[in-house]
Amino acid sequence: MALSLPPDLKQFTDRQIASGKYASLDDILLAGLQALAEREQIYQGRFEELRQEILLGAAEAEQGELLNASTEIDAIRQRLRDRHAQQ
Repeated sequence: MALSLPPDLKQFTDRQIASGKYASLDDILLAGLQALAEREQIYQGRFEELRQEILLGAAEAEQGELLNASTEIDAIRQRLRDRHAQQ
C-alpha cells in the first residue's frame, strides 16, 4: 500500500520510529487505528448513556415529575458560591 503523508505527519512518524517507540510506519498506523476504534467505542457508549438519560427524563416529564429550571439554577449557583467561599 502506497501512502503519501503530509510533511508534518511524515516528520512526526519519522520521529516516532527514530525514538524506538514504533518499529515501522505500519506499527504507527495500527496504533492509530486501534486508538480510533477505542475512541469510537467510548463515543458509542457515551451516546447510549445520554440516550438512556433522555428517555428517563422524557418518561419523568410525562409523569409530571418536572423540576423548576430557575430554582435548580439558583441552587447550583449557590453551591458554587459555597464551594468557592470554602477555598
